[in-house]
Amino acid sequence: MSLRHRYLALCILGTVIPYAFFIPWLLDHELAPGAFARDLAANRISLFFAADIVVSALVLFRFSWAERRAGRLPRIWPIYAATLLVGVSCGFPLMLFMRQGPTARTANRAGPDQPTP
Repeated sequence: MSLRHRYLALCILGTVIPYAFFIPWLLDHELAPGAFARDLAANRISLFFAADIVVSALVLFRFSWAERRAGRLPRIWPIYAATLLVGVSCGFPLMLFMRQGPTARTANRAGPDQPTP
């Protein structure tokens, strides 16, 4: 299995595992923003994880933007959408999957004794 396919598998796992917890909660509470905020801020450890995820998402957004500007990503909107709709567990492996394609093609084009950009 290639590295690119491993990133895709991690992206799928990064969607399935968090949603395995979120969907049952959603079935119990429906779309209740108040209940979501209450449960998210239930205690300090919940807030710790929420803050960690928010900071990680912001770092991922900035990193993706920089990689797009450097020409190593064809587009960034799927990464932003995956992160906002699922989480960093999906958005980050998706970014690595998308980045691996152009990077691998550039490395093959450069040849073995030429530096890659």
